[in-house]
Amino acid sequence: MLEVGFIGRSNVGKSSLINCLLLRKLARTSSSPGATKTINLYKAEYEYRGKKSVMIISDFPGFGYTRISKSIYEGWERMIDSYVQNNPLLKRLIWVFDVRRNFDELDSLALSWLNLRNIPFSFAVNKIDKVSKSELAIRRREFEKLLGTVPVFFVSAKDRTGRKELLYHIGDVISRPS
Repeated sequence: MLEVGFIGRSNVGKSSLINCLLLRKLARTSSSPGATKTINLYKAEYEYRGKKSVMIISDFPGFGYTRISKSIYEGWERMIDSYVQNNPLLKRLIWVFDVRRNFDELDSLALSWLNLRNIPFSFAVNKIDKVSKSELAIRRREFEKLLGTVPVFFVSAKDRTGRKELLYHIGDVISRPS
């Protein structure tokens, strides 16, 4: 059984997107940022191109949450780095990003970390239901320019826009031989 992990800042809708993809409430959601404090693992059945499959989904604590001590935050960083580096089942990280946020220094550090460690990832821009079509077009160009060849998906966990495209992408990644 292979694994896909969901990372991103606090309060971008990682758990909501997991629930949207699987069409059921599997991951715990909260309106307050920083609710996920451990790496939560879920065994998930899903249908991919007419075949039923099973995967592991990992929901990581959000980064950038400031209401915790620096030592706890640094512990999370070490835990996540070790987990990602030493897990042969983890095929890809899905970096969930809120469409309304601007890419900042912390995001640049996360991008550098992924690239430095050669970690395969895709980018899911969430909450697109909260911006106008013209703003979304602008954001689409920005993210595609910033991320180059990284697969970018525009999704809404709320109304399920982009759900199938992202789910097929995950299925393609998991189905590929290592």
